[in-house]
Amino acid sequence: MAHAAFERRWAEKQPAYGGWLTENSTAALDAYAQAGFDYVGIDCQHALLDETEVARIIDRLRDAPFAVLARPSHNAAAPIGKLLDAGADGVIIPGVNTRAEAEAAISACRYPPRGTRSLGPIRAGLGRLPEEIEARALCFLMIETKEGMANLDAIASVPGLAGIYVGPADLSIGLGMDPAGAFASDQLAGIFAQIRAACDVHGLKLGSHALDVAFSRQVVDWGCDFVTIGTSGLLLTQICRSLLGELRP
Repeated sequence: MAHAAFERRWAEKQPAYGGWLTENSTAALDAYAQAGFDYVGIDCQHALLDETEVARIIDRLRDAPFAVLARPSHNAAAPIGKLLDAGADGVIIPGVNTRAEAEAAISACRYPPRGTRSLGPIRAGLGRLPEEIEARALCFLMIETKEGMANLDAIASVPGLAGIYVGPADLSIGLGMDPAGAFASDQLAGIFAQIRAACDVHGLKLGSHALDVAFSRQVVDWGCDFVTIGTSGLLLTQICRSLLGELRP
């Protein structure tokens, strides 16, 4: 049961577009909301935020117009559970290489007998019954290595998975490609085709990170259902450079 912002876009056969937060910035969240982003991803892996800080941010976003996805620092039950208990609409789990790792991530999102999640919602209003609470928790897995790609079908076939999320730079490194070309070439076109095919077989959504409009359009052409555009810090840097570029030609 995806957040209404996702369902609305996907019902229209259109991709959802998201922002990415790596710091505790109310201004950035307000900007994403005013711009009309469909979701915001909040990062604990490559950020100055930990799960406790992100849980506090998520709790403030209970009335946000966008969906909230959170990336834990690693694939483990405690950090995943904390983010979901705070009210995240889904999690993006990094570094999944095997079916067993995929099963562990899904299990952390589901209550017994389907999983191992402990009942203890931090935020009120998530639901009264365990099945109601877990129904809103999407689980996306990141495949970022050669091993992960070798196990793609086994990972994609795990019950309860919502989709696959691609980090182009790390996947390029994992496959022996130049990460500098990850967002500026078609070196991953065939890889995206493989992942899209696996998602189609198993009824999954495909997402990717992007850095600009051009690559966002590229990955949509490659079959992505949702795309994260840059990070809050990167977007601010790009705007500042553009402004100074006009003032100091």
